[in-house]
Amino acid sequence: DMQISAKKFEEIRKLIGDKGSVDGAEFDNTKWWNDYIFRKGPGVSMTKDEFVESLAEAYQKDKAAFRQEMERCFGDIAKFVTENMDRPIQEQEFAFGFKVFGQEDAGQVAKAFQLFTAAYGQPTVQQIVDAWVQFITDDDQSKQDMIKEAFGN
Repeated sequence: DMQISAKKFEEIRKLIGDKGSVDGAEFDNTKWWNDYIFRKGPGVSMTKDEFVESLAEAYQKDKAAFRQEMERCFGDIAKFVTENMDRPIQEQEFAFGFKVFGQEDAGQVAKAFQLFTAAYGQPTVQQIVDAWVQFITDDDQSKQDMIKEAFGN
């Protein structure tokens, strides 16, 4: 729900404090929802099944365009967190960020963080963005998918 999302983004802002975006960029929650979630049009709500189906349709229609859209989607969120995409993420920030997007299972989030640290040492914002884009857009089963490993389908 959009109002819950707005509140959680404010909580993220408080958590990251001065590690965040140097220009104090505000996250336009309404614009983000209209651009990426309300796929039938601005403010037009959808069921979860309708949302997932709309993602699948966009993916099947044009995989490259869909990937670009997801890069913008996750990039917009990341820019709210920091302008420095190479900034390392601490475990507390990682866990809170995943919780904001509905990943409430602390064990799964800890597993995800362990996968990231095993692969990268201390993960960066960009590595997390890339992992989510891969999870959403990449159907190459030969690549490690840390999000899928930690959270399943």
